[in-house]
Amino acid sequence: MSRAVMYMGSDPSPHPVWPPPNVLGEWQRDEEVTDVTIADGVTEIKKQAFLGCKGLTNLSFLKDSAITTIIDSAFVRSGIITLLGMEGVREVGDSAFAYCKDLRTIEGLGCEEMGYGCFAHCTLLQSMKGWPASMTVIREGTFYACTGMTTVDCDLSHVTSIGRDAFQGCTSLLPPSLSAWDADPAAVLAFLKRKSFLERAPERRAFLCSLKRSHTDYYNRSGDPCGASRRIIMEFAGLFFPA
Repeated sequence: MSRAVMYMGSDPSPHPVWPPPNVLGEWQRDEEVTDVTIADGVTEIKKQAFLGCKGLTNLSFLKDSAITTIIDSAFVRSGIITLLGMEGVREVGDSAFAYCKDLRTIEGLGCEEMGYGCFAHCTLLQSMKGWPASMTVIREGTFYACTGMTTVDCDLSHVTSIGRDAFQGCTSLLPPSLSAWDADPAAVLAFLKRKSFLERAPERRAFLCSLKRSHTDYYNRSGDPCGASRRIIMEFAGLFFPA
C-alpha cells in the first residue's frame, strides 16, 4: 500500500510510550508513505519526522513554501530520489538526508548552514550541484562515503574551508590520497576547486581531452622511452578526465 501525506508540522496521531514522543517523528518508519507535500505556512520539518520511511520517494516544496529549516535526521534512511526546490531552505540539520541510498540528484539549494553529515552515505548521489554562494564552509562529513559521486557541477570559488572528513570515502570523485581518512582538507578543497573549474568550462575540457588524445597517439607511435612528456600531460589532463 502507498499513500501521499500533507506535512502540517505537528504529530498526526498519538505515539506509543516508548520511544518517548519527543524522539519520534511524524511518520517515523512508516514505509507506506510515498509522497510528502509541505503545507502552506509550515516553517520547519521536525527532527526525525520521516526517519526510515523507505518508501518515500517524492518530497515537494511548493514554489512559495515557507519552509526555512529542516531539523536533524528529518529524512535519514528514507527513499528520497531527488531533492528539488529547496531555494527557500536556509538551514539543514545534522544527518538530515544521511543514508538516503536512492538519492541521485540535489538541485536548487539555498542554504546558509548545513549540518554535520548531511548527505553522508548517499551512495548513488553522482553530482554536487548548485552549491549556494551564501555557504562558504562545507561541514565535517557532509558527503562522507558518497562513493558514487563523480562530478562537481557547481562553483566552489567562494568556499573557504571544508571539514576533515567532508569527502572521506568519495572514491569516484577523489584520488585515493584525498579520499582517505587522513587527507589534508586544504588539499581536498584545492583539488575540488580545480575539478569544478574545469568541469564547468566545456571549452577547456574539450581542449585538455584533445591534448591528451594527441599525446597518447604520439606516444603510441614514438614509444617516448623516457615517458617524461607523457607524464606531464597525464598529470595535467588525465587527473580530471580519464580515458
